[in-house]
Amino acid sequence: MSHQLLHRRWMWIPLFLLCIAGCKHIPDVDRHFQRSGPLETVRYFRYAIDASRYDAAYCCLSESTREQVSALAFEALIRFVDVPQLDDLGLRDLLVESSIDDGVEVPSEGGADRWITLIWNSEEQYIEYSLRIQPGLNHLWEIELLATRGVDLTGTQ
Repeated sequence: MSHQLLHRRWMWIPLFLLCIAGCKHIPDVDRHFQRSGPLETVRYFRYAIDASRYDAAYCCLSESTREQVSALAFEALIRFVDVPQLDDLGLRDLLVESSIDDGVEVPSEGGADRWITLIWNSEEQYIEYSLRIQPGLNHLWEIELLATRGVDLTGTQ
């Protein structure tokens, strides 16, 4: 093998290492968020979705939700489903880009469940929708994703 050919091969290694070093590293969700409370659970869930850690987001779901929605179906919903009422905004974007109301609502009937309200605001719409959060095993809170509520406040004074 000629000296020039060998030199050309080794020339790519620094470039490859530079490209790897420049890649964005997404911090692990478990290092920055916990599921010890309703608000933190929603933040954990949204961050996991934003970081494409669908397995971690799926673990936030309640047992009853996981019985009805498989991990593969959940990931497909998050990645590929658009919300027609929001001009086909993706479900992922709706969950991640909505702002969180820091208030934790206790249902009027009492109990351990809580509601966390997310707010979607665009030029055309203002929508508040809430996720039901409930205590789960090991003092971790879970999201009952199939029990949401919401109201479109567009045009109301």
